[in-house]
Amino acid sequence: MSGEAQSRVDIGIPAPQMALAEAVIATGKPVVVLLRHGRALALSGVVKDAPAIMATWFLGSETGNALADLVFGDHAPQGRLPVSFPQASGQEPFYYNHRRTGRPQITDANWKARYREVTNEALYPFGHGLTYSAVGYSPTRVSAARMNMAGAVKVTATVTNTGQRRAHEVAQLYINDKVASLTQPVRALKGIRHLDLEPGQSATVEFTLTRADLAFVHQNLKSFAEAGIFDVWIAPSATGGTSATFELTA
Repeated sequence: MSGEAQSRVDIGIPAPQMALAEAVIATGKPVVVLLRHGRALALSGVVKDAPAIMATWFLGSETGNALADLVFGDHAPQGRLPVSFPQASGQEPFYYNHRRTGRPQITDANWKARYREVTNEALYPFGHGLTYSAVGYSPTRVSAARMNMAGAVKVTATVTNTGQRRAHEVAQLYINDKVASLTQPVRALKGIRHLDLEPGQSATVEFTLTRADLAFVHQNLKSFAEAGIFDVWIAPSATGGTSATFELTA
């Protein structure tokens, strides 16, 4: 189902596997869905609605032992999705760092910028991943409202374990160049920080952005940054977080 020359027009759960999932869930027993996959999937039905879903990908000879340790709580999950899971197969190719279409991003029931049947968002976005505790993020902060080409700006946020178990969190830094000579991604990942937090513990995450971090390849194949306004987020995924803004000046 996955590999070279194994493209699919429908990336949903195969019918025999869906029938098995429906039969198991019909027993009324608590269920954890373990996906074995090599690509993002368009989940639906009882699999999508399961109380717990674990993306296990294709692992090695210790797959069973490793997954049992996670399912039974000996260890907590700490992975993050390296791809976005779409709501439906027809959204593919679906990726978090897409360019703006130029159309209004109105997503109410009467108007959608792309699809009639579903919203424009991922079912599970790039960078998403839960653990056995709850983690909260403060609004993103910047050290200065303006930064010149020779300077730098520090981006910070406070991350707090608000749950009852130890948590390993992966804080992610995203940026958006609001106006540029070439259309830029709505968000671009620029850094990550791994945090180990005890219950109730908080930590301040700090990233430093320089001109090189804000650069992109131009039509002349040279990479450099352009003056302008940038949004930044420290977030648990490509769609989370509260943004801050600064200006890069010439």
